Amino acid sequence: MAGRLLLSRSVNTGTKYYGAFAKWEHFISGHGFSSIPANPIHVALYLNSLLEKGGTYAVVSSAVYAIKWVHNLNGHIDPTTNSFVQNLIEFSKREAKNPVCKKEPVTTDILINLCGMFLNENDLLVVRDLAMILLGFSGFLRFNELSSLRCSDVQFFEGHLTLNIRKSKTDKYRFGSQVVISKGSTVACPYTMLSRYVELSKIDLSSDHFLFKQVYRSGQGCKLINKNKPLSYTGARQAVMKRLKLVSNDTNFGLHSLRAGGATVAANNGVNDRCFRRHGRWKGESSKDGYVADSLESRLLVTQKLGL
Repeated sequence: MAGRLLLSRSVNTGTKYYGAFAKWEHFISGHGFSSIPANPIHVALYLNSLLEKGGTYAVVSSAVYAIKWVHNLNGHIDPTTNSFVQNLIEFSKREAKNPVCKKEPVTTDILINLCGMFLNENDLLVVRDLAMILLGFSGFLRFNELSSLRCSDVQFFEGHLTLNIRKSKTDKYRFGSQVVISKGSTVACPYTMLSRYVELSKIDLSSDHFLFKQVYRSGQGCKLINKNKPLSYTGARQAVMKRLKLVSNDTNFGLHSLRAGGATVAANNGVNDRCFRRHGRWKGESSKDGYVADSLESRLLVTQKLGL
């Protein structure tokens, strides 16, 4: 039963809580008190010490949720409901922070120019990178969704392909979702590029191997590694940045630029809001809107409609 109780949260969330609670435990034991059940005043003093060290709301909230979770699991009264604790949380929200520097979204023109440079390219490494970029852009994929794709998650149909997203950030119960991507008409068609990648890598689309893996050079050619290991975040980021720098001087790109870029282009071209949210696997309006960089024309339209 203990194992099932621990899995009431996702593995990643559990790992985060373990780390945050261990820091609280180290702090309070150093002062000669118990970490569980905790005295609410001690929790408040711990949060205050985090803030004095420059801790942000993210740090404070992680500590609070970790302490709350462990107490609930063990059947103890939650000390984080104390008014001192709650007011310190509110203070951390209001405390001045450094402005968020969001990554610039990739544009359709950038991708067309990039793929135009490799029209007849048969180098597996290059084609893999381009396929990752185009899928991330057209499928509004987060890195974890892209790196977790298995070969069997891809299905080709006449005129479109589907991606089976087994787990997603907003799909906490792992129901899964399906992303459909239409066949395009330019050199940056994700359908065509992924087909080239599958052909060059000799991937078996019925296998459970990861779709995107590391590539090694053997003689004059390239091959995917045999080990069933997904591409790391660092490896994927380096690959994507290397390609994007060929056609853009903007250095404020990252893996999230692909998801943000696809979402921005779709939103500015009037895609139906319900389909838009479903395609990007967003639950709420605020999270969805955070990805979209409105075009100048769309922003000017507001005052143009005033009739002045």
